[in-house]
Amino acid sequence: MNLQKIFLFCTERSGSNLITKLMNAHSEICGPSTKHILNPTFRNLHRYEPLDEAENWSAFIEDLLNLFNVDFSKWEVSFSKNELIEQIETGDINALFHYIFDKETKGQSKKQCFIKEIKTYEIVPHINHYISGSKYVYLVRDPRDMALSWKKSNIHRGGIITAARQWKTDQQQYLKHYHLEGLNKNILKLHYEDLLEKTDTELQKLFSFIGVGYEEVHLNFHKDQLTRENSQKNEAWKNIDKGLLKNNKEKFLQELNAEEIAIIEYICKDEMAFLGYISKSTEPYLSEINLKKIDEMQRIENSLPYTPPPSVLENMKAKSRFYKR
Repeated sequence: MNLQKIFLFCTERSGSNLITKLMNAHSEICGPSTKHILNPTFRNLHRYEPLDEAENWSAFIEDLLNLFNVDFSKWEVSFSKNELIEQIETGDINALFHYIFDKETKGQSKKQCFIKEIKTYEIVPHINHYISGSKYVYLVRDPRDMALSWKKSNIHRGGIITAARQWKTDQQQYLKHYHLEGLNKNILKLHYEDLLEKTDTELQKLFSFIGVGYEEVHLNFHKDQLTRENSQKNEAWKNIDKGLLKNNKEKFLQELNAEEIAIIEYICKDEMAFLGYISKSTEPYLSEINLKKIDEMQRIENSLPYTPPPSVLENMKAKSRFYKR
């Protein structure tokens, strides 16, 4: 019997690693550090068709394992090509991904798996088809803090404008699924700031939604050995071994200038209002923002040197194989 899967809806730099490791600290939930294996594979399955032919299936498994084995994050378990070919019937995508995540979950003696992926909204139909019965948690963060974090990170190209536009796109896409999945009560929306301020209340809500008992995971999640090892894998995860950083919000007030804040609010205005984030800029100030100037500022942002860590480059290279078939 396949184990329960819970998928995360979350923009990058918005607490995705924090909530994944909080979940991982629960005695019944496995929250593996992401391998980013679902999005590139689901979006490119057509390149390997027909998948029920042994040669195509073998090529797909090889590319999947090439991506999985990148030293981007660490799991308890590993896989071999022979193992997956022997254990999974040729072409059975459903069985394949359940097997992969269930092996890691069982390897940690857990019963459910909390899965983080990039732009999960792109693969919701695939998840619902191949990994049926899944639930979703939608975590949203203030776009001004998200953009500040993006700007300071060496993982992402561009600065606050690229970040704000990504946040806006992501919320538009996630909100579509939030309303659809909400009809079936398959999704729970949380705010990153509430997770920091009202941790007990939000965790109780989350665990109730998942169907497990409450545990004080926020007290010791950062002490887990595998979590500590993964925190050293790349700069984006460096804070997950430091515990819950209660003051990690509204830093944009000190670290972004008035123009930067106004630009983010201008780009994200409608989604911010719906999600309850209040603008700090006045309407007259926002109305004077020049879209042409924003585009030029983004062009300059994206022209700056971009040097992501080797593990990120290796991960990007491994993903590219799926698009070249």
